[in-house]
Amino acid sequence: MELWVDGLAGAEHGVRTIQAIRPRLHQWSVRKYGSLTFRITQVLSGHGCFGRYLCRIGREETASCHGCGAEEDTAQHTLEVCTAWSNERRTLVTEIGGDLSLPSVIDAMLGIFLFVLNKKVGWIAKSLTMEQKRIKDVEKMNKEN
Repeated sequence: MELWVDGLAGAEHGVRTIQAIRPRLHQWSVRKYGSLTFRITQVLSGHGCFGRYLCRIGREETASCHGCGAEEDTAQHTLEVCTAWSNERRTLVTEIGGDLSLPSVIDAMLGIFLFVLNKKVGWIAKSLTMEQKRIKDVEKMNKEN
């Protein structure tokens, strides 16, 4: 574990995610429940259907948000402020609280994984729904263009 902690200390890429997980790395690595899905990994890493990432890899001309028109679309923008996701965000806030910073989301994930394993309406399901709807919207917009 020390090797991982030391290796992450000097990382130049993925800093947002590393800063959120590194202080909780031991808890994260020994959790018994809550596998990461493709969609959750996209939100954690910022590598998904987010304008900034798509622009960086040449899939979009701008980093703007298709959902609300904001200048820059990121995973954090989607979690915290994008008006296109207000309903899903309301459900997420009900489940994990109002702080949607990545460290707080990670803390909530650890809490949910360890203590509330059988919740019928968990934030993970809502996060997946948010991302699936987002992908469909992007695909629809791309087809229209």
